[in-house]
Parts: sequence; C-alpha cells; structure tokens
Amino acid sequence: MYGKIISFILAICLFSSNAFSQNFFIPSEIKTAVSNGTRSLDGNPGKEYWQNKSEYSITAEVNSYTKELKGKENIIYHNLSPNDLKIIVIRLYQDFSKPGKSRDWEIDERNLGKGVTVSKLTINNTQIDLQSKDVSRPGTNLVVNLNNLIIRAGENAAINCEWSFVIPNDFPRMGAYDSTSYMVAYWYPQIAVFDDYNGWDMNEHKGQVEFYNDMSDFDVSIKTDRPNMCVWATGLLQNPEEIFKDDVLKKYNDGRNGAAIFEVDCSLLNKDNSITKNSGNNIWRFKAASVPDFAFALSDHYIWRMKEIKTAEGFHTNLNTAFRPGANSLKYDVFTIAEKTLEYLSAEMPAVPYPYPSMTVFNGEGGMEFPMMVNDGDSETWESFVYVTSHEITHSYFPFFMGTNETKYGWMDEGWAVYLPENFQTNMERFAPDNAKKDDSRTDSRAYIVQAYLKNAGTFNDIPMLAPSNQLRSLSYRHNAYSKPALVYDILKDMLGEELFLKTLKEYISRWNHKHPTPYDFFFTVNDYTNKDLNWFWTKWFMQYGVPDLAITAAVVTEGKIEIRIKNKGGMPVPVVITLIGEDGKETVYNKTAEVWKDTDETSFTFDISGKIKNVRLGNKYIPDVFPDDNFL
Repeated sequence: MYGKIISFILAICLFSSNAFSQNFFIPSEIKTAVSNGTRSLDGNPGKEYWQNKSEYSITAEVNSYTKELKGKENIIYHNLSPNDLKIIVIRLYQDFSKPGKSRDWEIDERNLGKGVTVSKLTINNTQIDLQSKDVSRPGTNLVVNLNNLIIRAGENAAINCEWSFVIPNDFPRMGAYDSTSYMVAYWYPQIAVFDDYNGWDMNEHKGQVEFYNDMSDFDVSIKTDRPNMCVWATGLLQNPEEIFKDDVLKKYNDGRNGAAIFEVDCSLLNKDNSITKNSGNNIWRFKAASVPDFAFALSDHYIWRMKEIKTAEGFHTNLNTAFRPGANSLKYDVFTIAEKTLEYLSAEMPAVPYPYPSMTVFNGEGGMEFPMMVNDGDSETWESFVYVTSHEITHSYFPFFMGTNETKYGWMDEGWAVYLPENFQTNMERFAPDNAKKDDSRTDSRAYIVQAYLKNAGTFNDIPMLAPSNQLRSLSYRHNAYSKPALVYDILKDMLGEELFLKTLKEYISRWNHKHPTPYDFFFTVNDYTNKDLNWFWTKWFMQYGVPDLAITAAVVTEGKIEIRIKNKGGMPVPVVITLIGEDGKETVYNKTAEVWKDTDETSFTFDISGKIKNVRLGNKYIPDVFPDDNFL
C-alpha cells in the first residue's frame, strides 16, 4: 500500500512538471493508468501493464443451401488483470441486423434478420439462464452478471457457447456475395476487451466504426455440407492431407513450400470432384496464434492461387488469392499486387517484416481487413486494385499487430493504412502490367491525400482528432480517420527527417505490438525516442480546432537579399516551402519544417538573391492550404 502511495505521488509530480504544463491535455483515464503503473509518460508499457486474452476452440458448420451457420465454442478466458470480474461482456455482432437495433445507416428490410440465436451458454460448468434478469443484450453485446461465478484476478474461466445465425446478404464488410460464395466475419460470440484504462468495452457495433479486440489464440474447424467448397481463413490450414486427393496435395505442398504456384479452379469440384478426397462433408481446420479476430471465406467456383513468398530476409508467408472467374482482379493479377505490397511493407515502410504466416485476398465487395485476410471488391482499373489491396493489407500492422482501439481512435489504424503504402501506390508503375487500365487520380497518392483532406478542412465536419470515432458521423469520422491523420504523419516525417521518423515508427511498433496502445502511448513514445517535446504539435493537430492556412504578408527586397514574411492564419503547423522565381524564369526552392510554428504564428525568412525576383510562391501540392490565393506575390 505504501508503495502505491509513493507511485501516485511521483505520478502527480510528473504530471505537474514543465513537460506537461503547457496546456497539454491528458485525460483522467490516462493519468490513472500512469498512476497505476500500467502506462508511462515515456511511452513504454508500464511495469504493471497487463492484458487479458482468450483461447478459442470452435467448430462451425455452414449450410450452403439455407446460409445458416451453426457453431460451438469452448473458450478459456485468462483474467490477467488485478480486478475481480463481476460481469462478462460477449460480442454478438450479427445482432446488428435485428429489427429495432441502432445503426449508423439504413439497411434493406429484406436483409433484416433474427440476429444471433444463443442456444446454450455455460461459465465454469454452470449453465446460464439466458432469460434471467442477470442476462441482458444491449446493442450487439450480451452481458452476464456473474453473481457467485466471479472471475477472480489472475484466474481463468471456461466458457462454452452454442449459437446460430443466417449469413446476411447486406452486413457491412461481410456476407453472401452469390448463392455459394461467402465472406464470414464477426460470426462467433467473442469476449469483449477488459482493459487497464476503460474496464469493459461496452460500445455496441452500429456499422460505421470498426473494432477493438484482445489478442487470442484460435483453433477453428469449419465443416462444409458438400464436397464442392473451398475454404480460406485466418491462420494456416492444419489438415490438407485429410482434404485433398494425393496429386492435388502434392501441388498444394509445393505451393506451401514456395516451389510453384498452386492453382485450383474450385468449380471443378462441381463437375468431377477431382480435388478433394471426400464425396460428402469436409472439415477444414485452421489455427492462428495471438491475433485479435478470426474470419473465413467459402466458394465452390472461385479461382484459388497460393504460394509461399519471401517478404523479407528470413521471413516467408503463404499468400492466397481467391477470385470469381472472369473478375478483373484475375486479369490484373492481384496476386502480384499483394506480393509486392507485402515486400514493400516488410522492407521499406514500416520496414517491419510482415508478422503473420499467411495472407488471403478474397474477392467479395468493397474493401475490408481481417487478420491474415482482406475482402476486395472488383474494380475497373488496375490502380484501384493496387490502392484497395495495399490499404487493406497494411491493416495487418494497424490495428492487428498493434492492437489499437478502432472503435474510439480510427486514426490510429486507418491513418496509417492510408499513409504507409503512399509511396508504394505512387510508384506502382514499376510493376504495372501491360493491360493496366489507367486511373490518373491515383498516380500521386500523396497529392491525392491532400486534396481529400481539403474537401472538409475548416468545415463543421473538421473535428479535433482526439474526439472518439464512435461519437462522430460519417463525414467527420472519415475525415478524421483517413486523410487528416495521413497528412499529419507526413508533416511529422518532414519535421523529424525520414530516417528518424522511420526509426521512431519502428520503436513504437516494437514497444506496443500485441498490446493496446492509446493515442498518448504514441505521443509519448515519439517524444521519448526523438528526445523532443512535441506536445505543441500533438495539441494543435489532435486536440484543437484549426486549419492549415499560410499567407505571405510581405516581401522586402534589399541589396542582395529578400525577406519573406509569413503568417499562419489557420493555426495548424505545416511545412513552409518558398519558391523564388527570377526574371529569367529560374526557380529557387527553400524548405522549412512545421517546427517553425512551435512558438509563433508569424515568422520571416531572409535569403540571398542575385538578380531581380519576379514572383514569390508559397507552398506546393503536398502542403494543404484552405485559402491559397494569398500564397503569391
């Protein structure tokens, strides 16, 4: 007890130190976590950091005629916290489609369903009366008051559940895309996060914002009801020898070992079943360790390609693509796009080897990420495939490897998924096929992000990024989660320099992978590793209203010199790029980082000149400015 009092006093002293006295806002939850020793002001996980986890053993059966999924699961829930848990919260995401549920958008009444039917739930061998007053189903959660079944600190709980639901046609990010092709996600009763700064995550899923899950282990068996179904999933297939005929198994193993591409037309199963051993049901078993979720997909007529590829020195992964026959994704070779994406992320940005043993790109609708899987819709242009595939695969790092809370801080994953593949997308021509259909709007991803940001910059939709994502409506949410943070990361890189920025990003990933970093763990890590007080930067871009809006207020020419005076009218720190244009048309460019705005909103720069200056230009296409008309003299 004495030690805790001393720790609390030290934390209070730290919070009142000079580093945190310049109007730098820190929420009470973060202050409490630092006082408790689970987080720290230097950005490292605290000495008392803890995190709960689950081990899922699941069997699922999909009826491809009725689209009903039935499942049974045994969960070992590890309460590694110092708290006794008096309730347990279980996610039932498919309740999103039930009539009367709160949703961020309307869905077709024909796609409304009954949600999840839970037929049995036991906790530590005690059956739970699902109709009792101790059980409630608010939103997409099932909450059980544990009474005498309290899960004590440091103990495990055995949870068993049986459930069913009908795979919907119109569930955001997953569903049935034709009569026998499904992307199955958010499909099993899942233990919600109980963390060190919020306790139980009681947020319900309404469609717009995404998810927050603990790192867990999965052992999943998926039973198909006819032989003509191929299955892809998070993790690695454990029993190919039980599924494939001998000649196909040899080709599969060659692919898994990187000797050759394994390619199968799953529609052959409909004809003579020359692929699988069984004439009836098949059970496909997958395992995945330390991932925040599990998804799978099925089809009886997709084209499947698979090969082990090298992502970095000493690192390999099994890459799969599964696309409907005739899709543009086959014509434009999305397998190669995915392969190049994994190589780029592993070697260039963030230069951290792809952390999982497999990746599958499935041809469904839209674009969505899952651990070791992405869901890609079809597209008319090759560039669009590059963009959506590289974006979704980048999510392997954020939020999956890093365990961020997408529900509250969308910019902590979407912003990185926009920013990290930026150079890859801009330089995509280096591996473009001859038949690529061009999309000029995607040829300069960095400039594209700036223009996307400017569409809402300075409007009522432009909310400080620290505002919880689940409290924002669509335009504000997308603005804050995608283009705005990507832009800010680019400004930060310019300010730190590319080498230090990359080292800092890798340090952040090293400290917080497989954990649950908050925005402040990111802020404090950058401050600590760079040995810079960037609280002024975090405050302006993440906590305050404002816009990037620079203006030239004067240009004073003296003999051999020119002084350019600039005002930051909008308050947001952005780089300063000044171009001097001589009478001969020659341009001289000067660059200053956003750090010039740390302590002032007005500054000036003096440059040596030879000859007369015809024009002065401020900014370029990579620096946002909501009112560029005053950027010229």
